Amino acid sequence: MRISSFSMPTAVQRTITAAMFHSVAVAWLLALPLLAPAQPALTPDSPLPRLLAERKVLTNRYAAARAQRNSLFGNKPSKKDLQEVVDALQGIVDKDQQIVDALNKTTVAAQTAAQHYGTTAAQLQNTSRDDRNLTAQRLNEVENDLQNAQQREKKQLSRVQELEAELNEAQSGRLWRDGLLAGLGLLCAGLFVAWRRRA
Repeated sequence: MRISSFSMPTAVQRTITAAMFHSVAVAWLLALPLLAPAQPALTPDSPLPRLLAERKVLTNRYAAARAQRNSLFGNKPSKKDLQEVVDALQGIVDKDQQIVDALNKTTVAAQTAAQHYGTTAAQLQNTSRDDRNLTAQRLNEVENDLQNAQQREKKQLSRVQELEAELNEAQSGRLWRDGLLAGLGLLCAGLFVAWRRRA
């Protein structure tokens, strides 16, 4: 007996997509002032290009996890698929923090060359903090949805076990009834034969 699948609510899907789009936009906003060729703050040993490349890999992993569908559950995300989405989002949140940390170090170095970096960094930090808070909120929503799906699955499994027990009980009753009918049939046949002999 197949257990029916669970799916992520459309509202949660939309909010996660919006959070990820916002997160990508913030990451590029963080990097744009540093990628300008006239700025001396981006040194050859700067970790920002590497961190941004790693973040892109994590974003691709998130997109792949979101696209996962389990044919066993009617092409809807399974519990494992939802967990992969949660893990991918957590990786992006952590990488965003590393990017913000690297940006903070770069900003401190750049403040000696130009005062406007201080204002830009403050604005980007506020935006990034808001983005991290929004992403963390969406992540909590996905985790709650995963827990709800697990609870639904447990209830469904319990119902399946109850139905299997009822089926086993019905089959046992049927075997007993069939045996009783066969015994009564043999008894009737024996009585009929005995009656014929007497007659």
